[in-house]
Amino acid sequence: MRLTLSTYFKNIKVTGKENIPSQGPIIFVANHPSTLMDPVVIGALVKPKIYFLAAAEFMGKGMVTWLMGNLLNMIPVYRPETLPNKASKNTDVFEKCYAHLAKKGSILIFPEGSSATEKRLRSLKTGTARIVLGAEKNKDIKIQIIPIGLNYTDPHAFQSDVFVSVGKPISTSISVLDGITDEFEKAKVLTSIIEENLKENLIHIEDERLELLFEKVATVSKHEVQSVEGKKPGLKGRFNLSQDIQKGLEFYAKKHPEVLEILNNKLDNYIKRSSFYGITDASVARGSSQISWFDYVKIILGIPAFLFGYVTNSLPYFFSLWAVRKMKVDHAFQGSIGLSFGLISYLIWYIGWGVLFSKIIGIWWAGFALFAVVYFTGMFTLSYLRLIINIRQQGNLKRMLKKNRNLLGSLQEERAQIMDDIVMYSEMVSKIDR
Repeated sequence: MRLTLSTYFKNIKVTGKENIPSQGPIIFVANHPSTLMDPVVIGALVKPKIYFLAAAEFMGKGMVTWLMGNLLNMIPVYRPETLPNKASKNTDVFEKCYAHLAKKGSILIFPEGSSATEKRLRSLKTGTARIVLGAEKNKDIKIQIIPIGLNYTDPHAFQSDVFVSVGKPISTSISVLDGITDEFEKAKVLTSIIEENLKENLIHIEDERLELLFEKVATVSKHEVQSVEGKKPGLKGRFNLSQDIQKGLEFYAKKHPEVLEILNNKLDNYIKRSSFYGITDASVARGSSQISWFDYVKIILGIPAFLFGYVTNSLPYFFSLWAVRKMKVDHAFQGSIGLSFGLISYLIWYIGWGVLFSKIIGIWWAGFALFAVVYFTGMFTLSYLRLIINIRQQGNLKRMLKKNRNLLGSLQEERAQIMDDIVMYSEMVSKIDR
């Protein structure tokens, strides 16, 4: 599964693994932007073995329910809003969780209760807190709650990025909870604590009207900021930058909304101009640079590997795309369904190639060798296509500059003014925070 994820996502980064206890009982809590993709990502990247709560309506019936429960470690939850006639069964669900935690097990819960692809954490249900407090009371155990922030550039797009931030453990042994005797009120307070800790590990834009402006600012900023070594920031650096942008936008939305209106107009004008000429923001930031001789050599010498990788990997890829479109699944399921189809189709495809090649050659291990060659040439093909796109963008920029020599300078000046505004606003917010 880890190999599949590393193929589906272009970049994967996990930070905070040191915050995960060496043994249970543990309850992992996470935001839920991508239905089935979220437990797959966490289950593959985080140890130990995790059981997770899932809406019963997604677990099928009969044998399907049994398989999901025993093979995929899923515990069904009967949501009152979708299965009101079965909500009483949740008492048994709580007891199963108590028993599993008493055995030092680990459970993953998405306390939002449903999935939505948004850059915000929706209000949390109190179920997680009730399970924690109930297990500690009934089983005389202490449970550590581990918040996990899932930050996708796009969970439904192939070759996007995911940054997983594991937060510090949350304990119920804190003074703010000790003085509360009412169990319902105690669960509400603990839920608020969990919510605040989750927000620290993800991009949370309270006002959904700011999300579009956030995307514009983040797109321009990510091509500008460089690390101390002069390299582009990694996923963690981009996440920290995004959190700074989020805080800045929220501050100005409350205190000086006219500032954001001016910034939004500047961004719209810049984006429309660059799009009109077919020039990306990355090209404007990079400028009119020469394509290196190494890139040309890679393109020429890489043609055989590219063709082999494309021919041997394209069929299951396009089949997965076709299957997802044919199913007409909800947007929140597209990434996970695409990953599932890709996993199955590529597995069958690779095994078929391996068995056929082994029989033709007459050597059993020849199939494994072909499997490796097909996989790595497939990854090379993705890199090759990105290089072609980059060169094409550079060529498009040069053609535009022949027609209008002042175009690049004009766009860069417009972009620089926007960046100056963003930096100035960020510095002002930082001073206020201090």
